[in-house]
Order: sequence, then C-alpha cells, then structure tokens
Amino acid sequence: MVGKDLKKLSGGVLLFTALVVFSFGQTLIDRVVASVNSEPILESDVKLGILFYNSKDRNQIISRLVDVWLINQYVQGKGLSVPEEILDQALLNIAQANNLKLEDLQRELQSEGLTLKDLREFLKKEIIFNQGIYAILVGDVNVSSVDLELEKYRRGDVRIKRVVDVLVVDKKEGPKLLQILEKTKDFEEIAKLLGVSPERLSVERGALVEGLEKEVWRAKVGDIVFAEDSNNLYVAKVLEVREEYSGKSLEELREEILVRKLEERKKELIENLRKRSFIRIFG
Repeated sequence: MVGKDLKKLSGGVLLFTALVVFSFGQTLIDRVVASVNSEPILESDVKLGILFYNSKDRNQIISRLVDVWLINQYVQGKGLSVPEEILDQALLNIAQANNLKLEDLQRELQSEGLTLKDLREFLKKEIIFNQGIYAILVGDVNVSSVDLELEKYRRGDVRIKRVVDVLVVDKKEGPKLLQILEKTKDFEEIAKLLGVSPERLSVERGALVEGLEKEVWRAKVGDIVFAEDSNNLYVAKVLEVREEYSGKSLEELREEILVRKLEERKKELIENLRKRSFIRIFG
C-alpha cells in the first residue's frame, strides 16, 4: 500500500480537480487501442486521458498510457496497491470540483459509455504512476551532503567570506614594523609591539583595499599576510573561511533533490521497461 511518508514526498494524493463536463459527442465504443504485455489499453482510457492530461493529441495520450501501464505492472509485481479510501476521496474530490454529487458524476460518465469503475481504475493507475512507484524507488536513491552543497552553489545561495584580523599601520612606522618582524611572527605580539588594536572583519571578495585583497584571498587559514598602499601598511591574519547560506532550509533542499532524483530514476525505469516489454499500438 502507498505509505503516509510517500504522500508528503509527492505533495499529497493526486486528485484531479480540473475535470470538465463531458462532451465527447458520441457513444463510446470500448475497443482496444494498444496493449502492454498483453494487458489492453481501451478507448475509454484514451477518453479519460483526454480529460486528465488536458491534451487532444491521441498519439501523445496513448504513449503516456503505455508508460502508466508499464509502471503499474512493475509496481503491482512488487505487491503495492492503492488504499480504497484514497480512491474514494479522489472520486469525491472530482465530483466536488465540478459541483456534482457522485450520483451526478456517474450519470455524466454513463452518458458517454463510461462508469465510475472505469474512472476509479484510471485513478488507481495514475496514483500508482505518480506516487506508488516512489515507494519502491526511494530505497535506491540517496541525497548526500555533497548533493546538498552542490545544489546550494548551483542556486547561488552561498556567499564565501573570510574572517581576518587587520592591523593598519602608518607607512612612517615601516622601519619599526621591520624590526618587530625580525623578532617575532606572532600576530598578537606584533600588534602589541606596534601599539595597534586589530580590527576583525568578515569580508566577501572585493571588500578590501586592492593589495590586501589579493593577499588575503590567496592565503590559507592561519597565514599572516602583508600589503601596502600610498598611505598605509597592512598586516592581516586569516582566521576563518566562512560560508553563509541564505536559501531554502536544508530539509527543503533535500526533498527537492530527492524528488528530482526519483523522477530521473523513474524515467530510466520506463525506458528500460519499454525495451523489455511487448507493446502494440493499434491506433
């Protein structure tokens, strides 16, 4: 049966709320239009497909139905099914979306040679195609920490910053700085001997004066770097490389990546099933 966790993953039970008033214009003759591994696809399935897929392209609808049949055969082979209460609710939602009672919906269907049973079976196959398959595929799909990091960068939601302590020294103090550096390379000691308090900055690229910018961004954490301009000397220690993320929560990202991977895996499965199956299209 389709589990509760799957409902959350797939955005809830697939309920078709865009059903329009039937207007096929002629009595339905339920002939076989295609078969998938000897299981027929009927004209009634195509007519329902016209409504639910919002398309009048017959070939496109039949192709979609072939995929639906293939996935249903695969899922049913794994012992999964759709709970009856989900199908009951789906039918009720369709009726309500069209301001109909179930009895009225049944009459509309009957006027076109269809039954609630036809619609129910169609819905069952669609729910398995759109949700049930994930109950099987989810065990083969993993969202790693690498996937999450790559997704954050792909979306441009990550800003890289460097945390640095900077000493700004008047250029006249250059000789004194050289003498201090001959005695120590300890940043705190340098600051103390210069009598200068370091300024702690968290900066993105382009935020520092030109010379210091280049040195800070090519240094490793813990390095002390030096730069100068026309007025000052700069001594900086790189303390940390920090990533600031401003996008969706990691849980939301994980779910989006999972759904995308599942869709890719489903597409691959359909391609493989088509290659291994006996499919006939009669038109």
